[in-house]
Amino acid sequence: MEERFIDLYNKYGDAVFRYCILRIADRETALDITQESFTKLWDEIAKGKIVENSRAFLFKITRNLVIDWYRKKKAVSLEEIAESKEEDLEEVIPLEDNAKYLSEIEVEGRYLLKKIDELPKSYREPLYLKYVEGMNNEEISKILNTKESATAVRIHRGIEELKKITGYQNE
Repeated sequence: MEERFIDLYNKYGDAVFRYCILRIADRETALDITQESFTKLWDEIAKGKIVENSRAFLFKITRNLVIDWYRKKKAVSLEEIAESKEEDLEEVIPLEDNAKYLSEIEVEGRYLLKKIDELPKSYREPLYLKYVEGMNNEEISKILNTKESATAVRIHRGIEELKKITGYQNE
């Protein structure tokens, strides 16, 4: 059981942290929520719960913890949130000094992440889970408590909306 947990932590720890840091924009809080997510996963495994899709289950726990954190959080200005997210992204996504191509991709990636963050929540979360975390529609639907077909529609509509706000829409 302990080996399985360590394997899950090694496999998904960074992804859970990235999810938290992009949602919360505070490194310490993101680390705390990441740790709490894995603690809750451990508790469930220790209780003997059979988890069919550990990744989806872990992200569902994390998503709920982030939601709980926002419910408890005091109001903060949008300017503070935008500034702190940019700083935290620099810590998470380091620049390659001599790789122009990689830095161009990084700039484009940051731009798209910011634009995804501007989407309505119903599109933002499925797009993030699909294209940043590489999850499939089934996993995403389990995390969001939606039908797989509804998840696919949200992803499609989210892409269309993202094209509009980024100017990438084919004319």
